[in-house]
Amino acid sequence: MSRKNELYRALLHKPSATLAANIFDPLSARIAQIVGYDLLVLSGSVGKAANLAAPDIVLSTLPDVQDHIRRITRNTDIPIMVDAEDGFGNAVNVWRCVRELEAAGVSGIEIEDNVVPRQFGVEDPGLNPVATQVGKLKAAMAARTDPTTVIIARTATWRADREHAVERIKAYATTGAEAFMLTGVKSKADIEATHEAAPSIPITLLGPPPGVREDAAFCADNNVKIIMLGNPTYQVAVKSIHDTLAFLKDGGDAAELKDRQADTTLTRQIIRSAEFEQWQKDYLK
Repeated sequence: MSRKNELYRALLHKPSATLAANIFDPLSARIAQIVGYDLLVLSGSVGKAANLAAPDIVLSTLPDVQDHIRRITRNTDIPIMVDAEDGFGNAVNVWRCVRELEAAGVSGIEIEDNVVPRQFGVEDPGLNPVATQVGKLKAAMAARTDPTTVIIARTATWRADREHAVERIKAYATTGAEAFMLTGVKSKADIEATHEAAPSIPITLLGPPPGVREDAAFCADNNVKIIMLGNPTYQVAVKSIHDTLAFLKDGGDAAELKDRQADTTLTRQIIRSAEFEQWQKDYLK
């Protein structure tokens, strides 16, 4: 059992919900750790944008994602859960996906039930057949080399009608998956129905409905353990980079940006300057 997996499992069994840091590269992951987050999340959309400057239509490959994650995990000490898309193919591809992401240091692997690859402008690409997704989740569970790696059934099922959504939740619960990732939930009632259908399985939420994050009692009653607020960090970073470069190109004075820049203390902490300096003293003879 890895220490990061232990930490991640502890979060899934805490009485209260944990706010995860949606990061997109080693730099943002290091900052999240410094700020004090207990969990990192790498979503597929910002992963593609930050690593490939590509849209979220699954242009990335498993090696792309694995390399991206390795650069994050070797620079942080806290667990990470990762959007592994649909497992990059069928159930056999899922087996390899889990093995590779485990080796990269992932603690929680999400396998989603959306039909992929998505097309531009298609809001709802549809869902895989239930039997197909059950096979993928079972393959993911069987593929683990470390039994403490958490397989997460990521589902957009609440875009469908409630009866069908409940059927999917119950089917996914039979696979051994140890957490749900719910996307597209519109109300507390959707969360309550998920919990009622599979009361022993922790729920993680991407973009929770209004009022859920603030309602600790509701989260506790419905086994909501991890909350993600989307990717505002990435969006703010992109705008800051764009505006800074545009300002300088248009003749702006770099000195005018001084108050908006990170100071040397913070940047040295992010890149671990003190650690590398100590290694030089200890080992460069």
